[in-house]
Amino acid sequence: MRALIIGAILCFIIGTADIYNLVKIQGSYMTLDFTTGFAIFFIFFITLFNYLFKKIFKKEGFKTEELIIIYIMMIVSCSIPTMGLTLYLVPLIAGVKYYSNPQNEWDTIILPHLKRNLIVQDEKAITWFFEGIPKGEKLPWGPWIKPLSIWIFLILFIYLAMIFIMIILHKQWSENEKLNYPMTKAPIELINSENTNIFKNGLFWFGFLIPFIFGLINGLHFYFPNIPPLTLVRNVPIFRKTLNLHFRISFPMIGFTYLVNLPLAFSLWFFCLLTTIEQGFFNITGFGSQEFLPYNADRPLLGWQSLGSLIVIVLYGLWISRKNLINIIRTKEEDEIISPKISFFGLIFSLLFIYFWLLYSGISPLPAILFIFFAFLIYIGITRVICEGGLAATRAPVISPVIINSFLGSTRLGPSNLIGLGLTFVYSSDVRTFVMASVANGLKMAENIKKKKRLIFWAIIISIFITLFSSIWATIILCYKYGGINANQWFFVAGPQYPLKYVADKIKNPKGPDWQYIGFTGIGAFFTVFLFIMRLRFLNFPFHPLGFAFSTIMMTNALWFSIFISWLIKVLILRYGGAKIYEKFKGLFIGLIIGQFVISGLFIIVDLITGKTGNTLFWA
Repeated sequence: MRALIIGAILCFIIGTADIYNLVKIQGSYMTLDFTTGFAIFFIFFITLFNYLFKKIFKKEGFKTEELIIIYIMMIVSCSIPTMGLTLYLVPLIAGVKYYSNPQNEWDTIILPHLKRNLIVQDEKAITWFFEGIPKGEKLPWGPWIKPLSIWIFLILFIYLAMIFIMIILHKQWSENEKLNYPMTKAPIELINSENTNIFKNGLFWFGFLIPFIFGLINGLHFYFPNIPPLTLVRNVPIFRKTLNLHFRISFPMIGFTYLVNLPLAFSLWFFCLLTTIEQGFFNITGFGSQEFLPYNADRPLLGWQSLGSLIVIVLYGLWISRKNLINIIRTKEEDEIISPKISFFGLIFSLLFIYFWLLYSGISPLPAILFIFFAFLIYIGITRVICEGGLAATRAPVISPVIINSFLGSTRLGPSNLIGLGLTFVYSSDVRTFVMASVANGLKMAENIKKKKRLIFWAIIISIFITLFSSIWATIILCYKYGGINANQWFFVAGPQYPLKYVADKIKNPKGPDWQYIGFTGIGAFFTVFLFIMRLRFLNFPFHPLGFAFSTIMMTNALWFSIFISWLIKVLILRYGGAKIYEKFKGLFIGLIIGQFVISGLFIIVDLITGKTGNTLFWA
């Protein structure tokens, strides 16, 4: 009960604090990606306090099980406020009408086909949300109640489906395939600090101080410009300046990659450079489609190539776990937070609810079925690379609504389907964090809990409810106070218009299925099958299919150099120092992860006190 109460309080803090950060402070991103920065920030201070407290009162303090439950609640919470949901949902349902004008023609090509109950209708409520409420006016809650109520039912069933899928796949991933779950290593070291002695580890504190000092200097530079900043990013133009090769030092990414197996770490940076050369060749020869691809505009054809790879990886993973999946219905109660049998039937019911909700939103049966298939395939694929590759900043190579449009053609779909698919951008587009990945890591950490595992399921549900309502409440309150257009420009200006621009273009310029995109999807699928065959035939085959599938993502292109640095260090340590030295140096790399989020979080508090805005230390 103590863990649930503290976890609930921290979820409320995360849900409101990060919204305040992005609306008013506009500091470092702490819930943007799968790094779950706020969870790491809080667990560091909680475990440090607990470690020192137990030195004085040995029988008091938090137990390991309590700390794990608190952390699971926090990582689930971190997946909701920003790109996970809230800052896409709330601005969009208000922004459809706010950003409509005679120039973009949304009032004639989008609004007539859009279900009225899914967006805010009151003109004053919409205008005040983006521009600030006039003095003396009451906050207009009424216009928000109906659309948010309808949306929240959908979101809850999507989250339930994600939880049930991870419960079903957990045994296969953790026990049969023995995935590494690198993003659980740092919090487990902190939580088990009595046994690991992480706070006595000099290498941990050395690693901690590296990003801490870098962040401290850059944060002070924001306040005192005479202090020179330390640059961690450099871009080099290549292929006649049609592409940039990014050299970025990301301390957390270096830390996470050290905990990943060598073939996958090697494949992530190698295939990234290989596909960069491929795209450079396309650019200088003029080959390829010039059509805009949402969230992968720089490498449109290669995004489809990666999609083909991702489809094969997920379907192959489900195929090799088929016996385990078939036995789910037959098995009795197992050591999971909810029995796999209940999870199976819960998943079926959840997917049916999502299907009928999509029909209500204006999507026809076939596109709705295909959307659900591809959306959850992408969720599973991204969760897989998180659990196996520690790729803490990533997203889909191609998003589900775009797949449906390109495979079926906008001519066949028509305005109603296109607009319904546009609404799905809220939870299926810029999927840089979502509940499924947090639950997957949480289930791995929950293996350290031997009793009362059912409590973890309810802890996750409590975390979802509290974060949903607190983040939505905070968004509405703060935007009426400060004006959404004065807040983070992506979430309140560009973000709400992004899906609408895509949909409007497809309605104005309808076309049939894009065979070039379908062809590159096939190329990616074929090459991934080849990689799987080679890995099965040759034990030391160095290329991992996951590295190829995520090689064209914008975040991989930004972080490849950090992945390369960590891979190279690990290779040298294992070759010349062996397994013992590798284990010894884990503390240093865990310190790199923790130190970055501690200094980023501390400067958000400093900025809150001083009233400064725009002091961003960390992106990825």
